[in-house]
Amino acid sequence: MNIIVIMNDTLRPDHLSAYGNDWCRTPNFGSFARTATVFDNCYAGSFPTIPNRTDLFTGRYGEPLHPWLPLSFNEITLPEIMRENGYVTQLICDTPHLINGGHNFDWPFHAWDFIRGNEVDRYGMDSDPVDLPFKDFSKINRKTVNKSLVQNRRNNRGRRTERDWVTYKTFDRAVDWLERNLGHEKFFLWIDGFDPHEPTEAPRHYVDLYDPGYTGDQFLSHIPDPSKLTAAEIHNIKARYAACVTFVDRCVGMVLEAVDRLGLTDNTCVVCLSDHGTHLNEHGALLSKNCMFTEVARTVHMIRIPGVTHGTHCPALVQPADLAPTLLELVGIEIPAVMQGTSYLPILQGKPGTIRDVAITGAAPNARTDKAVIIARDQRWQLRDSPIPAQRVLHDLEDDPLQTTNVADDNPEVVARLHAAVIDFLKKHEAQPQIIRWFETGDKGDMSGYVARRPGCERFHAYFSHILDSGMIPNEAS
Repeated sequence: MNIIVIMNDTLRPDHLSAYGNDWCRTPNFGSFARTATVFDNCYAGSFPTIPNRTDLFTGRYGEPLHPWLPLSFNEITLPEIMRENGYVTQLICDTPHLINGGHNFDWPFHAWDFIRGNEVDRYGMDSDPVDLPFKDFSKINRKTVNKSLVQNRRNNRGRRTERDWVTYKTFDRAVDWLERNLGHEKFFLWIDGFDPHEPTEAPRHYVDLYDPGYTGDQFLSHIPDPSKLTAAEIHNIKARYAACVTFVDRCVGMVLEAVDRLGLTDNTCVVCLSDHGTHLNEHGALLSKNCMFTEVARTVHMIRIPGVTHGTHCPALVQPADLAPTLLELVGIEIPAVMQGTSYLPILQGKPGTIRDVAITGAAPNARTDKAVIIARDQRWQLRDSPIPAQRVLHDLEDDPLQTTNVADDNPEVVARLHAAVIDFLKKHEAQPQIIRWFETGDKGDMSGYVARRPGCERFHAYFSHILDSGMIPNEAS
């Protein structure tokens, strides 16, 4: 059986008709969902982009969660296992972080194709001034503008038709690859698209579906203080995100159509994923990402297996680390003992059972900077856990889906249960003893011997700041 994995960065499930949206146009995702299993409760594990891909590729959460570091050459990865078992493996991506900065996500594949031009990809450099679509710099995050937006617009000058957009090129390239590689006995294709990640720029006719005639400033990156924006500006940001989602749907649809047209439907498993969402004026945030909330932590996870899945919704709690063992079990390859995720193939086959009672989400805890917040969720409750009891926040997702009210004081038993789940997670996922002690006692104590970063990778932690601070990208927002 062939396998195609389609990842779309920053795609919120609540903008897809497959997850109940009735106003954002996503007919291709909707058609796909009617032949697939849609997981309604998939939550990110390691957060954000690179840690998430590391979960997916390795079937692991990390120690206890993956930090933003390159994919280690020592890791056992899904594409490498597929390659060693006779699969032709290919990565097609426009997500710059996978390739730029030595992040190594190309190495497990036989071949890779990087479509240039998104965000920090230093693809274009000419002396013409960059045209920014806003005039009021007091409303935006200048560092983000300098770090990524200026370069992105420099890379993509002169776009006119859909074919000029990086997203279109990526999925069109994937269609070409499928047409050229029909002769292989079996293949594993990973398509990694950066949209609808900011700067949320889709062709104008898609934006006009949701905000026709808008002529004001277009704020394309993180807004530190949304209260500074007008209602029309906020509406435009939301409209442009929706436009990107619809454009992504169009591009993904090209691949889904090719699968049918090329006669691959009956022998190809197709998976549609996202890594996280983004805030669209929830919790006082715009185009930023905080995995403490479901708008960001909940992800798209749909899988179509010929003869197995039949257009159903599944409430089970699943996470990115579960994908690798599931696909390996599907094609009859032994799951390495090092993988920490759980195959959900039995659930797809209609067998009773659950994957987990609690899903854990977070960035890798760093005791040196007090960044040690971990989120624990079950089917109803969401705990923003902390080593300090007074800082723990509990939301009732059933009665308060927007997560506006902290009910920790009213539900101490729920807080205790989910906090215990976090401790159990830390112990089972190889957290350093100092982190476990900190969460258990609230006392950081002596952190001597604590390694905040994987040895030898310190330079990657400063990757983005280095690009900006060294002047590698000319500063145009000062």
